[in-house]
Amino acid sequence: MRDPYEVLGLAPGATEDEIKAAYKALAQKYSAENYAASPLEGEAAQRMQEINEAFDQLMGAIRTGNAGVSASNEQDAPDEYVQIRRLINDGQADEALRRLQAIGAGEISGEWNFLCGSAYYYKGWLDQALPYFEAAVRLSPENREYSAAYYRLRNSASGNIAGNPYSSMPQGAMGCSCCDMCTALMCMDLCCGFGRGGCC
Repeated sequence: MRDPYEVLGLAPGATEDEIKAAYKALAQKYSAENYAASPLEGEAAQRMQEINEAFDQLMGAIRTGNAGVSASNEQDAPDEYVQIRRLINDGQADEALRRLQAIGAGEISGEWNFLCGSAYYYKGWLDQALPYFEAAVRLSPENREYSAAYYRLRNSASGNIAGNPYSSMPQGAMGCSCCDMCTALMCMDLCCGFGRGGCC
């Protein structure tokens, strides 16, 4: 499957509102009603299926707060990394970090660094997560998933946007189960001070 951001005509790390707006515009353009009895009907239906799959993939990541696991990533990644991604998605960040430390591939692997950053982010440790995302982008600059995570986190830490690298986080990941993502980030800023010696 093509990169879902590319399918929807979006830059990596697009917001939920941007994803919804892009989907709506494309769905209207490629609606079956527009191509009924047209020679392009089959092509439009195929394009619409691709658009639906891309939308579902991106929105699924946002709604579940996962670590960006995609079918293409799982096919290309070693089995251990696939398992670690699933641990992070399931909220087992400490176990994921234990396995990553056992692998010890930080100097050469963008995926290793990305997963470390994802695990630390899940724990709410933004200062620890950011250098790993930076390393992932440096080691694998062509990987749009790593770039999206890095820029989202950097911008949220700078106060420019609300949200994590995947635009949401499972409730309770930072001990703020009553908060939505925006409020959770404000809570963390106040409580943790982003590395200024706070309680986190």
